[in-house]
Amino acid sequence: MIKHIIVTVLMRRLTDIRKILSLLLFGFTKRSDYTHRQSVDKMRDRYWECPSRPLLLTLILVAFALRMYRLAQPPLSWDEGWSIGLSTLSWAEINRITALDVHPPLYYDVFKLWLSLGQHELWIRFLSVRFLSVIAGVVTVPIAYATGRIWTRTAGVGERGEQVGVLAAFVTTLSPFLLYYSQVARMFSLCAGLSLLATYFLLKAIDTDRFSLYAAFVLSATAAMYTFYYTAFALIAVFVYALLIRPGRSRALLISASVIALLYVPWLWYAVPPMLERVGSRTGSAFSGADTLRLLADGVFGLVFAYGAGWIAVYVILLLLIAAVFLAWRRQQSMRYLMLPLLAIVLSLVAVSVGAKAHMFAARYLISASPFLALLIAWAIDVCWQRTRWLGVLGLLLLVASTFPTVAHYVYVKSYEVSGAFDPQANYRYLQDKTATDDVVFFNVLSLAGHYERLRTVDDPAWSYVLRWDPVIEPLEPALTDRVQPAATRHRRLWFVLYKGTVAANLPLKEWLDLNLFPAFGQWRDDTLYLQYLSPTTQEMQREPRLTFDNRILLQAVAFTSHTQADDRVTVRLTWSSTKEIAHSYKVFVHLYTTDGRLVTQHDSVPVNELRPTWSWQPGEEIIDNHGLWVPADVSESLRLVVGLYDPESNTRLTLPDGSDHADVGVIEVVPGAVSSLN
Repeated sequence: MIKHIIVTVLMRRLTDIRKILSLLLFGFTKRSDYTHRQSVDKMRDRYWECPSRPLLLTLILVAFALRMYRLAQPPLSWDEGWSIGLSTLSWAEINRITALDVHPPLYYDVFKLWLSLGQHELWIRFLSVRFLSVIAGVVTVPIAYATGRIWTRTAGVGERGEQVGVLAAFVTTLSPFLLYYSQVARMFSLCAGLSLLATYFLLKAIDTDRFSLYAAFVLSATAAMYTFYYTAFALIAVFVYALLIRPGRSRALLISASVIALLYVPWLWYAVPPMLERVGSRTGSAFSGADTLRLLADGVFGLVFAYGAGWIAVYVILLLLIAAVFLAWRRQQSMRYLMLPLLAIVLSLVAVSVGAKAHMFAARYLISASPFLALLIAWAIDVCWQRTRWLGVLGLLLLVASTFPTVAHYVYVKSYEVSGAFDPQANYRYLQDKTATDDVVFFNVLSLAGHYERLRTVDDPAWSYVLRWDPVIEPLEPALTDRVQPAATRHRRLWFVLYKGTVAANLPLKEWLDLNLFPAFGQWRDDTLYLQYLSPTTQEMQREPRLTFDNRILLQAVAFTSHTQADDRVTVRLTWSSTKEIAHSYKVFVHLYTTDGRLVTQHDSVPVNELRPTWSWQPGEEIIDNHGLWVPADVSESLRLVVGLYDPESNTRLTLPDGSDHADVGVIEVVPGAVSSLN
């Protein structure tokens, strides 16, 4: 008797707990619903009949809170610097550079407008950079809800549309993939939202056959493709699915696809030639079967975004999907509408895996497939819920448990795709104490330029660029003609920040700079080379001393600035040659002295700014060696120009035949208040 009473009480308590969980998960219902015994199916449907608007609003608020949490704490990444740098340029330059890049221009155009909205320091430095992605990520939640509803309706199971829509919004809210990129100033969050929006409009259009919805599909699909190239494969899946389930709408669908193609052709005509050149330069040998399987496995792992949880999260999702398929098969439910998410996921996986041969593999390239995975998971949980509420609750708990390790920590640390330490403020701090307002700073990659721009004030020098490092290597000659040479006519000092120094495509740039400008300073900091050049002057004096150092190195000619002023530049061009081979590497020194012998300024370097050490000289070869010197502001007298060479290991100077260890080349007049002219 006592045992029977205890069991009865426990069963009632479990029933109450079950009802409370249902209320928390799926909204409020009337008190009278709990006062009557209902069949399992009727009770299940009653919980779903609750108004979904309060629940959807709750999910939107949760999505906003998750995406705002620690938004400004992780330092901006390398790629976010690229977004800022590129979006700072003109519209024409954005289009030109993105034609050379792996991403189309729409996000950068939108981001450019977004950055121009506010001038407050908080807006510029923190909120504005990532908040656009936050908005796109939050808006994706109600779009997922609407898409889930219309998706099931077009497949003839509209009675489950509300449930699938709410679950799709729930999965989208907690998706580690979508959450991660909702906090990154890149195009991926916007791409996911546009892909899902285009899907919604097309499904709604084939359901109602309204012209306005087809037009909305065309615009949103075109925008998605102008945001991210791989979106095209998810949209192809949506288009094929629509043709299969509504063949009677084929004429409208084909017209819509044709309009999208026409709207995209101008960009393809502009961007495909440089893109094919880029792809051709990177394409190697064909994939092996093992490579394909490895990339597909990496793609599945990346699509689930299980980086914080490991493969166990992937297995949980697969188990949930397999269980749902089995239950749907047992209940003889139609599963034809699963073609939509499955086709979108498969096409995206294959496209990204094949594209890795020409560029690289990265999980972020699967972002357009992520909303379709959310739809698939929502369907699976709904099928489990139809079987029994406890099975549905178990599916939800498994989903939360599998994503919790990633969402709780990994998403907010932002360690994905980051190798080694990167300080986005390093370049600005270095340049801040060394540059003047009227200088100009050139960067060889827009990522560094973007971080500099984010911190730059009105007292800091302006910046420009010559792109010589991934992801874009632009042709050198137009960049020099359009940007470097005009800058040399407007600025006396030009700084070049070369990521990776003289490696690869950077070397031709430095060779041109060393020959046409006048090196004044150079220093390595970590993996970046900082160079200062002085622009040419027209007030030059020519000398031909023809002096021989150490009976081997001939100073044939010297051209130097004849007049300058305090706080201005002196440029020196030396012409060297050798009479015999040289085994050692010597440094050239160029010094300016006052008449009483006080050293004012100097520039010492290996010839041609480290590019032509003396051991590389061939007998009889002419070496043009430029040097730039900056005259301090407190100098008001004529200066002696002295040139020579020395061994950097022993600091021993090479001597002339008369025994002196330097050559007095000439005297430079320092004219008060007379600014030396520019070319």
